Amino acid sequence: MKVGTDAVLLGAWVNLANVKNILEVGTGSGIISLMLAQRTTPSVKIDAIEIEEEDAQQARENILRSPWPDKIAVHHRALQNFKSNATYDLIISNPPYFINSHLPPSAKRSVARHANTLTYPELISNVKKMLALRGRKTISIACF
Repeated sequence: MKVGTDAVLLGAWVNLANVKNILEVGTGSGIISLMLAQRTTPSVKIDAIEIEEEDAQQARENILRSPWPDKIAVHHRALQNFKSNATYDLIISNPPYFINSHLPPSAKRSVARHANTLTYPELISNVKKMLALRGRKTISIACF
């Protein structure tokens, strides 16, 4: 998948004040996690989860080539199967945004852009479980 304007704007726009632990849901190539790593102190830790194996591997490669390989951990799994002992001050996602629409021929594109493998209720309920008491969630719904 190409890096989209919505991902770049989300990575640049999100408020990072007082953030120590970040979770990115659906990291793709890792662009948002990389932008957040660049904008935060060295002690901030970022968990980035990605359901697509090829995309998770691409994110790992991009992160290893960056100045912040120790700040970001990429996990290849669905949000519904992600387990962490941490709570997160910020959970960020640029989630799939098409609901009940015509699916493209590419299964990978369907997972990335259609809310079939991660519905909005699933996203919100999982986020609520992992969010720190005073944490924030930032979810971008692409409208460009």
